Amino acid sequence: MDDVGAEWAMTAWTSVSSGAGEEIVSVQVDDGDPFAVMTMGRHTAVLTRDECRRIADALRAASRRHPPA
Repeated sequence: MDDVGAEWAMTAWTSVSSGAGEEIVSVQVDDGDPFAVMTMGRHTAVLTRDECRRIADALRAASRRHPPA
């Protein structure tokens, strides 16, 4: 098979689970798809790339906060 000029799609996926193994949140996006799918428990949201960036920025800021002394 000739791979010259073939397009390779990437799927990004991550999940966070509780200590008991229950999935809390998962996010999946396919390279060519303008939307990402975020699942929280039994709820699903379809997000634009801009909404994903805004959520990622908020989570990044929260992760850098120091707990109160």
